Amino acid sequence: MVVIHGWKSAPIGRSRLLKSITNLSKKLIAESDINLNDICVIIHGGVYRKNFRVEPAFATHVQDALGLKCTPMTLNSNHCFSFDISDGSCSPYVVLEAAKHMLRIKPGGLCLVTLGDERPNSQSTWPYTPISCVMIVSLDGDGPRLVNSIYDLQGFDESTCVNMTYDGKKAKNVIGKHAVVKSPTKTPDSHFVGDVNWLSGRHMHEFLLQYSPGTTNTHQVIDQSGKIVIATWE
Repeated sequence: MVVIHGWKSAPIGRSRLLKSITNLSKKLIAESDINLNDICVIIHGGVYRKNFRVEPAFATHVQDALGLKCTPMTLNSNHCFSFDISDGSCSPYVVLEAAKHMLRIKPGGLCLVTLGDERPNSQSTWPYTPISCVMIVSLDGDGPRLVNSIYDLQGFDESTCVNMTYDGKKAKNVIGKHAVVKSPTKTPDSHFVGDVNWLSGRHMHEFLLQYSPGTTNTHQVIDQSGKIVIATWE
């Protein structure tokens, strides 16, 4: 399990994703009164980046923008791991699971989790209103505590996956058409269920806004591919 020490979120608007994530991270670190150098892992979750880039990892750009342990590596240097995870709208919980395992090998350390997407190019259909969300997490302490997350692939439908293809007429990679997964009409009252068309950052933003401390909270994410994750928080 992991604990969220603090979080911040904001619509990306006309800003670039890196600027949005960096500004939120700096504000969160200042407000959380933590030592920047205690962050030993940065993990970014999301799908869409400018021009569909996948390398280098977006998290490495965040690390550079924060000036965090950007020094030559030696046997005695304090280094920071930074990498990306992309699993559609389920990305936040795959990221938090990875953070848990990474922090086990860095006792006492903190992980900066960043979530967000931006329109790849003007040629691509973009029906989203993306929100950047950043969180500082560790293995213990006070704050929302992720107890477990359960994944359900029974509803996975390949025809609903979002495809990115090359459009010869536009001479650009674009987001292709796909079938649409419908949100459930009936769910238990104890569940917070995000909209199927939300991206990663908005899923966590909306859930954390309504999170109720001192009780069990459940968060259900339904990805556009039909995959489902149900997370339990305390």
